[in-house]
Amino acid sequence: YQWRNFIDSKDKTILLIGGPHRSGTTIVWKAITEHPDVVGFGDKFETGVDYSEGVLFQDVYPRFGVGLEFKKNFGQTNRAKGEDEETQGGLGRYALLPEHEVHWTKENHKELLKNPTTLSRLLNRFAPYWDKNKKYGREDGLNKAKVWVEKSPQNGVLTTFLEGVYNMPVLEDGSVDTSSAASSRGKDGNTSTKFLYMTRHPIANIYAIDHFVKNAMGGYIDFEILLRNYIQLHKYMKMDEKALDSPSHWVRLEDFTGSPGPAETLRSVFSFLDVSTDESVINQILERIGKVKSDPNAKYMREWCTEGMQKYAYLFEKYEDDLKSLNLGYELDVCVEALN
Repeated sequence: YQWRNFIDSKDKTILLIGGPHRSGTTIVWKAITEHPDVVGFGDKFETGVDYSEGVLFQDVYPRFGVGLEFKKNFGQTNRAKGEDEETQGGLGRYALLPEHEVHWTKENHKELLKNPTTLSRLLNRFAPYWDKNKKYGREDGLNKAKVWVEKSPQNGVLTTFLEGVYNMPVLEDGSVDTSSAASSRGKDGNTSTKFLYMTRHPIANIYAIDHFVKNAMGGYIDFEILLRNYIQLHKYMKMDEKALDSPSHWVRLEDFTGSPGPAETLRSVFSFLDVSTDESVINQILERIGKVKSDPNAKYMREWCTEGMQKYAYLFEKYEDDLKSLNLGYELDVCVEALN
């Protein structure tokens, strides 16, 4: 109850960021948490986990094999194709796990939402990093920040479950109100959560994961698996967005790095979060995060147009309807522009 009362009485907002790995979740998270009214976990030095992702240091929900690939002989080519790949989880493929395993919702994990310790277990892990953030002199960050941010790519398949956790109606006696009248909305009709979905052009995102798996992890994942994982992950995100009581917002990496650019993208996000959008605040943030690479997709598009299209164009034809149904606003005919 102490956490429920603190969040509600102090009018705190919890922002959950999710989306595909290698889609820009980290760079956008860094920029958002530079806002004076927003707090994140800090860098890897402070949290001890890669990219300061909350999913890696909590025990309420799984990481779906991400970060555990080496323990599974990750990427042996003799088993990186076909149905077996879909049972493994891990980077670039976890969305293909059976839906009941990977797509956590309020309905399929409602037993956890009836237990008040679910909320306290999560916040007791995350709160010290918000509270001791160096932005606020390593003290009282929970009080000083209006928005608390947790970023993990896997939040994309956990959205409605996380909404249920952070808005859990814990009563003063420590029990959870499980009546039909209880919902994610508080007494004022609002939720404590907001959700930001990141995305990136499918060709660039798939190549970015492919390169990371090969070069940083020494592994291999079949291209079709990567494409199917991208599609399924976005299907879950779109499905959950419709089911949310909480406000949601989408950011495409290309909008942040290109046009309309980082300043306008951040202004839109900060307006969504109901924090200051003053030009001076945004300019200070951009100075702190440094130069934003203007076209991180360019090398991947060139690779696609010079060799990848010959190998894999049939896959984009095969899944064309699925990609279009996502309504992400991306054109798949990219080669005229990419080779100019």
